[in-house]
Amino acid sequence: MQTERTLIIILTALAYIIVTTIIGMWSVRKTKDTASFMLAKKQMNYWVVGVLLMSEFIGPGSTLGTAQGGFETGLSVAWNSSFLAVGFVFYSFFVAPRINALGEYTISGALARHYGPQVKLLVSITMIVALSTVNVSNMTGGGAIIASLFHIDIITAIYCVAAATTLIVAFGGIRGVGGANIIHASCKYAGLLVVAITAWLLVHGTPEYFSRIPAGRWSLVEGAGWPQVLAWLIGNIGAVFSTQYVLQSISALPTPAAARKASLLAAATILPIGFLAAFVGVLARGAFPNIKSVTALPAFFDVMNPWLAALCSSSLIAASLVSILAAQLAVTALVMKDFYAPLMQPNEHHSIWATRVMSVFVGMVPIPFALYVPAMINTYFFARSLRTAISILLLFMLYKPLLASKTGGAVALSVAVIATVIWFVCGNPFGIDNMYVALVIPAPILLADYFLFRRGVPQAKTEQA
Repeated sequence: MQTERTLIIILTALAYIIVTTIIGMWSVRKTKDTASFMLAKKQMNYWVVGVLLMSEFIGPGSTLGTAQGGFETGLSVAWNSSFLAVGFVFYSFFVAPRINALGEYTISGALARHYGPQVKLLVSITMIVALSTVNVSNMTGGGAIIASLFHIDIITAIYCVAAATTLIVAFGGIRGVGGANIIHASCKYAGLLVVAITAWLLVHGTPEYFSRIPAGRWSLVEGAGWPQVLAWLIGNIGAVFSTQYVLQSISALPTPAAARKASLLAAATILPIGFLAAFVGVLARGAFPNIKSVTALPAFFDVMNPWLAALCSSSLIAASLVSILAAQLAVTALVMKDFYAPLMQPNEHHSIWATRVMSVFVGMVPIPFALYVPAMINTYFFARSLRTAISILLLFMLYKPLLASKTGGAVALSVAVIATVIWFVCGNPFGIDNMYVALVIPAPILLADYFLFRRGVPQAKTEQA
């Protein structure tokens, strides 16, 4: 019976990987030039882009990681993911329509319109590093999930993850990523709901299990504490505002109104994910108090019907693939537009093939780090801190452009990134999260540059600064 159960789970998960990869690659028929690869020629609906917007943020960290946090800390860890909904609501009203109207599909290109080429390269490099770090984390998590499901070594599993995601990005572009991620996001939702319902029925129906859960675990703040909750809020808003993949997805829509709708849809769909995963983790504390916390979510698979367990296993794979696809496409766009195209100046035929080859290279780069530096999974939230500094520059450009010069922007971003990295490497001294460092540095530098050096300077000279 156990052999049959294992076979059902393995075959279902294998079929899921193969089918979603083929669906993602199928869009190769419509990605014959760079515009269709990067933006699908603005032919996608807002609900498809809404799923695209959320997909970069719903990797293993928001599923396994949040359930693990729920087991260890309580329901308050849900804010680590669910505060992204707040970021998307703000984005829908204050940023999305303006970004869509700019006609740029890279965050560096958008900022370069005001801050110039220096900031463009700084933003591009920072974003590439941040998203590549996210991909190392997701590849490590995805490899661990596949290795445990298929009973293979993690090296082979990581290569499988890299191969599946790279084929989709290289052949399908943003349209292929969108099609695959709709399936991945739906599967992840279904799997989380099934696990949450199973966990509740098991624990609530057994008074002994329920009594094991400390009352404080149900608090929305107590476990993590206000400083950490606030850091998550700031970090998630900053990540939404400045992530390359979000801007690229918004730019793929035909109108600013559609951009706002897509952002609101992303907010609505991403809000429950953190709470579902944390809820499962809290219940696992009662049902399985002696397990390793990282297995809080899959621990319930053993008490499910094998077909439901197969669905939930596939949802864990989906959680890994969905984020990797988003980040990989975003890094490809940045490398091609900011580095390859200016240096090589390819024609359109050359450009689309170079883009496909570059997407393969981008997909392969995280592999050695995922294989040999698995501890980098702990840097996932640090990557959001780096993007917060970029968000401050973006907001100044959109709402207070006169206060932000090319020189001020370059200095502000450079100092913020360097200080954030140092603060993170030093282990967040005095209990102050590196997120606050990334948040507070850029604005004072921009303001000091304006009031000390440029205030009263004629407008023409200011624009040349």
